[in-house]
Amino acid sequence: MNISGVVPLDEESLLSAAQRATGLSDFGRDDWREPFRIFIRSLEEESELNLMGRIRTRSEILQLLEARLQIEDAYRRHPEIADERIEKPIIVVGQGRSGTSFLLNLLSEDPDNGVIRIWETIYPCPPPEKATYLTDPRIERAHQAITQWNRVTPEFATMHEFGGAIPAECSPVIAMNFMSISWLACFGQVPAYESYMAAQPVEPALRYHQRVLKLLQWKNPRRRWVLKDPMHLDRLEALLKLYPDACFVWPHRDPVKALASVVSSMGTVQWGRSDHPFKNNSLDIGLDPDIVGARFNAIIDKIESGDVPKDRLFNVLYRDLIDDPIGTIAALYRYFDIEFTGKAREAIAAYCERNPRGARATHRVGSAAQEDVEYERRALRRYQDYFGIPDE
Repeated sequence: MNISGVVPLDEESLLSAAQRATGLSDFGRDDWREPFRIFIRSLEEESELNLMGRIRTRSEILQLLEARLQIEDAYRRHPEIADERIEKPIIVVGQGRSGTSFLLNLLSEDPDNGVIRIWETIYPCPPPEKATYLTDPRIERAHQAITQWNRVTPEFATMHEFGGAIPAECSPVIAMNFMSISWLACFGQVPAYESYMAAQPVEPALRYHQRVLKLLQWKNPRRRWVLKDPMHLDRLEALLKLYPDACFVWPHRDPVKALASVVSSMGTVQWGRSDHPFKNNSLDIGLDPDIVGARFNAIIDKIESGDVPKDRLFNVLYRDLIDDPIGTIAALYRYFDIEFTGKAREAIAAYCERNPRGARATHRVGSAAQEDVEYERRALRRYQDYFGIPDE
């Protein structure tokens, strides 16, 4: 069977389907079109998607295109959305599998903080409203859509929590501009797209991300955004240009342990869409210890040179975060001169009580060969020594 004919991923088919579904035609600025074309070409030439993979990937690309059409329509009808201001965002950065999601979940409990929820990344329009934010029917629709990942690959439920109301990373929002390596690589193995994006400026991606944030807070004000994306680690300077008062939080975990967990989780993601995961050096940006180490070293150099001011960065060890989450949040707030209110403390404590560590099935990672571990330790040694990160 010619599955590419049954489930097409070509430009004309995707764009026309999104336009028919929404009744809209204006995608806004054209800076997304080249990465979009390179992405779908890379999907066809490199990803080796199976039938289920093509069905899921087509559906999720259409979600992004439809969201973009609706966002641009909202701005056309309400240009005042652009006047919204985003001040002093807390931005969680760091290696995947190092406690970044746990930290985001904790911070999301503070009533003064706003996060992007998964349902908002799938159905951002009409713009969420304060009165119905917690009861919006899109929450359940999004829950059914996103938990499909767990139904296809049940093992994924032990690796990452998904649900309609769960706090989301920035990556699916940036993907609406087709400039998100970490999110779009989940749709299929796309090394050519990853190589292309590695050479592109990040500013267009971040500007579009900001455009979406303004829309989301327009009718549901957020006093302070809390954002998270492991790839933001490479965007610190660009983010500071956009948000000079940004507060970066970097959890640090044994990078060898975290790397093994990332390999396992991404392998599961790819296996759910292709019968041949990890082909063509896909996902090297997050999985190759030399590349990961070079990314960390580049950031350390920027910190040492002052290009990334040390006072804009709060560092926390993974074990400290796990052992004392409330104390960690209190220290973070003190560092950035943010009031840690009684309501915030109570809400975070209640979250910890509802979600004790170990309540979810454990994500078990196989042991690597000793020579591989030693190689990874050498590649990541400077990072580990610089921040005083213990081995696990």
